[in-house]
Amino acid sequence: MKHDLERRLRERLHTQLKLPAGQGVWVAFSGGGDSTALLGALRALGHPVRAVHVDHGWRPESKAWAQHCQEIGARLGAPVEVLTLGPLTPGEGLEDRARRARYGAMAALLHRGDWLLTAHHREDQAETFLLQLLRGAGLEGLAAMPWQRPLGQGVLGRPFLDLGRDLLRDYLEALGLPYLEDPANDDPRFDRARLRRGLFPQLAALGWPQAAMHFARAAENLADALEVQGQWLAAQEAHAGSTGKDTLGLAALQGLSPAGQRIFLRHWLRRQGLALPSRSRLTALQAAIARGGEGRIQQWAGGAVWLQGGNIHALGPTPGPVDWEAGPWQAGDGPLAIPGWRAELQATAPAAAVHALNPALARETLHWRRRRAGESYRSSDGHHRPLKKLLLESAVPPPYRGDVPLLFHGEDHLVLILGYYTAPWAQAPGTEAIYLWRTEGESA
Repeated sequence: MKHDLERRLRERLHTQLKLPAGQGVWVAFSGGGDSTALLGALRALGHPVRAVHVDHGWRPESKAWAQHCQEIGARLGAPVEVLTLGPLTPGEGLEDRARRARYGAMAALLHRGDWLLTAHHREDQAETFLLQLLRGAGLEGLAAMPWQRPLGQGVLGRPFLDLGRDLLRDYLEALGLPYLEDPANDDPRFDRARLRRGLFPQLAALGWPQAAMHFARAAENLADALEVQGQWLAAQEAHAGSTGKDTLGLAALQGLSPAGQRIFLRHWLRRQGLALPSRSRLTALQAAIARGGEGRIQQWAGGAVWLQGGNIHALGPTPGPVDWEAGPWQAGDGPLAIPGWRAELQATAPAAAVHALNPALARETLHWRRRRAGESYRSSDGHHRPLKKLLLESAVPPPYRGDVPLLFHGEDHLVLILGYYTAPWAQAPGTEAIYLWRTEGESA
């Protein structure tokens, strides 16, 4: 008769995770009790399983632990691959850095469609919820660990997330499977150890023996709210439409409550790859939006936006103050190096991004330079206007305007601003043209 853990694991694999039938899986196998129970139960259910053990190399006994994992894997009929890590990746602390390094190494093993299962259980979920609460996290953090999420080319699944540690230990005892005890679990230097050995026993003594279950249930309820929020955000984005790459129309925020604006702004900033601002900085951004905030840049650690033309523009790193000039240059000279660009005049249009220019320019000497103060350009009505105004209307933020490549004929005849402007006299007449080929992110 199957143990209750095996029955419940089968249910969660096929109903909660919807693991495809016959799908082989990897198991993150530390050799501790939780991952040993997961590996044993999967093999008892007949799943084809491979295990991966990550050796951080912190302790003298780490090689013996890896050997133990391989012996247990051989006993259960599951091959174990051992990964040895180098120096830890950046992170908030030792635990965070170890986790990032471990998951990065395991993600690299996964091919498209592969699954990696971990043995995180209800008490782990409760600890994660509390740690996020102590950091002042929002809904996404307090929802703690999801049942599954993408990992590399595959999927990370947690089939034990609502099961208690006691059930796993009972299973190990029933099967007689040995497992390792990691001293880090009792090391007060680590946040989880302090919660596990300090806070939870105190809560039990004060009359809340089921605190871990209730914390995990709260995380699950918040995960439901997070899913609904995701659906709302998708609908809100579809309603708002897109005004271009890295740009959000302020009209998308109209009609939203202040809380709705904060939720939507956090979502949009995250999609731009920017660090999220603190609550106070986000409130300051909302206030700037409410005032109109035209021409203002809002900055915080790891992110910045520019409010201009009824839009929010996400800003990347500000270019450094590098002065440069390239030329003289004529057609037939070959590629001309521009910082971050490659450009060349051709008689036929290449596949890359191009500008069609008057063939007369092929006989002229041209040069490139970055912007200086006081340049002007000729508008389509023949009037001279400040270049600053054109860049403003083109939504180029002030810190970036000096880095836009300008193509000149002679000292003061502006021919082209890459991506923004072509002088009327330099435009191709009819079907005759030469082509300026330019490719971002390369140099000649």
